[in-house]
Amino acid sequence: MFKGLVPLIRRGIDSPDPKSALVSLVESYLEQDIVEQGSNKGPMVEFFLRDGGGSGKPAPWCALFVSSCLRTLSRCGFAVRNPGPTGRAVAFWQKAEPDQQVARDDIFKVKDPRGLVFVRTRLSKDASQRTRALEGIKTQGHTGIVVKVLGAPEFEIHSISGNSRGGGHASGSGAVADEVIVRDSPQWDRVVGFVRVV
Repeated sequence: MFKGLVPLIRRGIDSPDPKSALVSLVESYLEQDIVEQGSNKGPMVEFFLRDGGGSGKPAPWCALFVSSCLRTLSRCGFAVRNPGPTGRAVAFWQKAEPDQQVARDDIFKVKDPRGLVFVRTRLSKDASQRTRALEGIKTQGHTGIVVKVLGAPEFEIHSISGNSRGGGHASGSGAVADEVIVRDSPQWDRVVGFVRVV
């Protein structure tokens, strides 16, 4: 269950950089091939559901995955600014302090964007939900942790998310998976913003 702590602690000893530690942790979870075993169920999913601040009962878990990762980082001695714990993805943006928020269109100007939390509204809803989220209105969404950003000509944000349909897993199975947001794509149109947590 805690394989992710080994590379995190090892890298933490080699380098006190919290961004590297957070990226190392989420990459280690990705390597474990964590996939739901039933809707919002499975041993690691249940761990994220509880550790992230939820009740442990089956529920959408992308935001609780992020909160759990931040709690793990904190337990390893790193300073973390977690606007959660929250089970609501969009709340990461809405509860963050102004100095933590990075506007969507500023992401390609950030010197070292690793470890930022991306927040977007749901793809199954109209892109106008982004405006509602920016106005502080509760809306459903999705979130994950940025591992790298590519500027021109790609303009891509690479991230790792929980409860994701990415990574080639069977349709309907949430997993810890790679996700890529390309500028001017439907995902980009729904990005509310990014949150500095380390």
